[in-house]
Amino acid sequence: MGLIRSKEDIVLSYRWENSTIAQNLPFNEQKFLLIKMRPINIPPQPRVNLILVLDKSSSMEGEPLENLKKAVKEIVQILDEEDRISIVLFDSEARTIVSNSPTSQRKEIVSRIEDIFPLGGTCIDEGIATGIEESEKLQSESIIKWMILLTDGKNEHGNNDRCLDLARIAKRNGLSITTLGLGRKWDPRLLEQIADISGGKMYYVENPKELKDRFISEFRSIKNIAYKDLSLKVKLEKFARLSDISPAFIITPQIKKIEPLWDGEQWIIEGGNLEREKEKLILLQMFISAPESSYINKVLEYIIEYRTIFGEKLESSAHNVVLEVTESYVSQFDEEVRDALQKVSLYVQQELAEKLIDEGKPLEALTVLQTMVQTAIKFEDGDLKNLIEENIQKVKADGTLPDELRIKTKYETKMVDE
Repeated sequence: MGLIRSKEDIVLSYRWENSTIAQNLPFNEQKFLLIKMRPINIPPQPRVNLILVLDKSSSMEGEPLENLKKAVKEIVQILDEEDRISIVLFDSEARTIVSNSPTSQRKEIVSRIEDIFPLGGTCIDEGIATGIEESEKLQSESIIKWMILLTDGKNEHGNNDRCLDLARIAKRNGLSITTLGLGRKWDPRLLEQIADISGGKMYYVENPKELKDRFISEFRSIKNIAYKDLSLKVKLEKFARLSDISPAFIITPQIKKIEPLWDGEQWIIEGGNLEREKEKLILLQMFISAPESSYINKVLEYIIEYRTIFGEKLESSAHNVVLEVTESYVSQFDEEVRDALQKVSLYVQQELAEKLIDEGKPLEALTVLQTMVQTAIKFEDGDLKNLIEENIQKVKADGTLPDELRIKTKYETKMVDE
């Protein structure tokens, strides 16, 4: 399908950390650009092809499984008439108990949910693979395909690399995967990678009683999508370049590192989906040398490419991002950009600290964690400060971190919209 020039369905605004640059710079100056996008034409809610992939291993016995059943039954009740649902269960293997079904079969679907019982180990990749098969049973550009994957454990009977390969297949097939980690024994890195690769989100559900609210919240978020597969197509002027290290991050709803793609003419920055009445924030790290002319200079030209909820591929008109050139440096730092940068810094530092611990370098990890404490103080986030200090005490005592602290710290530094 060719691209169709649209009305301006999406409005983009931007902020530099400093909206000026000095003339005749003898070096490349680091610049941060915060991009904000929001929909201005609000379409109707989309149809959803929902695939639930649920862990029913023996560790789910009791309260976790009973609360999961309640959550799934609630989702079945709030599905719209044009939505579809599949339910896949996995332990050491995977099987489908509800194969891509319309909402008219609610009574039969609910009865099958009641028959779920806990047994076996955990093989996440088998669950994802079966879920992908279910998602392909309804082929339509005008329906959003979304998987919600829940597990309370690590992939002990599966292969993590296969999980990531399956996440890439899901993305190519237009299927996003939201991952829910229940309790304190799952692998936050794996669930984050599955979500990030496929274009979904990752959530931490500490208490089984919170499952129903989390399932409902995520389903409503999916129904709230206004435009899909958002991309910024960026052409830089010759005096500007993206950073080679950490060039771009999505800020909302969760922090995610992006690797821009070069197509021979321009950079393509994938932004995921855009929800109704919500802003999408993306932070770019750039280096800029002295522009040739003074006053206002174009730094880049961008086009927004996206799909409607009906599958139509559109693009916006071309627009410019500019920067003011002055004779001397003006000291200033935009607070909104600073806030985004500090959030990214916490996320990156958390990943680095965990990597250093896994490499057997606890002293280096402690230095990073102590820097994180200072950042949390600047945010006036007492809960995060206390959590990082708990990390520090554990590393000092044991030289490592337990699963529970890894999960909580990963999630608290990744989340922005909660």
